[in-house]
Amino acid sequence: MYTLSGSCPKWLEQRINAAGGIISFHNYMEIALNDPDHGAYAKGHLRIGREGDFVTSPSLGSDFAQLLSVQIIDWLHQLDQLNVQGLPLSFVDIGPGEGDLVIDLISAIDAASPELLSKLQFILVEVNEGMERKQRRKLKDVKKIPIYWRTLEELSLNPVYGILFAHEILDALPVERIVYFKEKLYRQGIKLIKDKDKSTIVSTTLPLTQCISNSINDIANELQLEIPLDELSDGWNSEWHIELFPWFKKVFNSLIQGPLLIIDYALEFRRYYNNKRNSGTIIGYKEQNVTSNILNDVGYMDITSHLCIETLYNFAIKSGWHLIGECRQGQALLSLGLAQRLHSLQHLPSNELKIALERREALLRLVDPTTLGDFRWIAFQKNNTFNDNLNLRNLFLEEPIV
Repeated sequence: MYTLSGSCPKWLEQRINAAGGIISFHNYMEIALNDPDHGAYAKGHLRIGREGDFVTSPSLGSDFAQLLSVQIIDWLHQLDQLNVQGLPLSFVDIGPGEGDLVIDLISAIDAASPELLSKLQFILVEVNEGMERKQRRKLKDVKKIPIYWRTLEELSLNPVYGILFAHEILDALPVERIVYFKEKLYRQGIKLIKDKDKSTIVSTTLPLTQCISNSINDIANELQLEIPLDELSDGWNSEWHIELFPWFKKVFNSLIQGPLLIIDYALEFRRYYNNKRNSGTIIGYKEQNVTSNILNDVGYMDITSHLCIETLYNFAIKSGWHLIGECRQGQALLSLGLAQRLHSLQHLPSNELKIALERREALLRLVDPTTLGDFRWIAFQKNNTFNDNLNLRNLFLEEPIV
């Protein structure tokens, strides 16, 4: 059963041939994004920002980092007061994009609480060399605070005390795709089709692996939900986030004590796995254009999928995390002072009107419920035996400031 198709570059043809002519969608997404020689992130092909392939909240300007810093600084002060062992305070950015957030966040902390800088280190977790090169170029002149690059495996061996931050990273973890056909679930695969001098790739079906089947059954039993929900038509497909559980275990082992803040697109289980959402949430971004055919432009397109909130909670809690709470980005930023920031733009001098209008547009995009404002801010916490009374105040979950 074929539902998607796209042209196949020679390098990908070689990868699929080496695997026997068919690979899983999970493997395809991993290759398309992270192949060391041709992957969109690994080679740094993707550009983030207004003139790039897609925008993120930090790429719209420094206001996002300045608002986020209100929560980060408050958490750092709380952690510092409880730091009986005198450990370095760490801010770990998992998937730091091109480094915009890091540079703006350091500037915001320096302006609001410069006394923290001598106690603080930034650690960047980046799996792709192409993106790391961009980050190092952007951050090479930062002198006020130490910045290190580490893997999650390295942090698991030498965990840190502080804050873990994951902004739009979980949506890019490779996913399995499940397909409903003749009253049975299958695994989606990607098949190579060769016709004379032209090669294409098409989606097809493969049997579920025991690992995927066990994962689906475990979640269904633990959440007391049927997967999938409702009566489905042949061809219904969706994503299964097989990478989430090992990811949560890795980040849990990377932290001695402190919060984990995840910012990403997410849907409730009943909105995710039902007959009305019959093609899942998988989507591609290239040059500010959105496409549902993610088999084209391999290695030059971002591929992303929404998260399922209940399964995310389940994987996190099984890994040892304690849920603090969650809300949408619009509410979080209003709680951190976005309304006052918008109001302050009225007092800029007339010769800065263009700047004021651009900042106003960016701030409104951050809270627009049809775009970035629909992001979920989800916070977890890890305690430790030397101080198991951590009860963090969470400003972003409080009533919005008006």
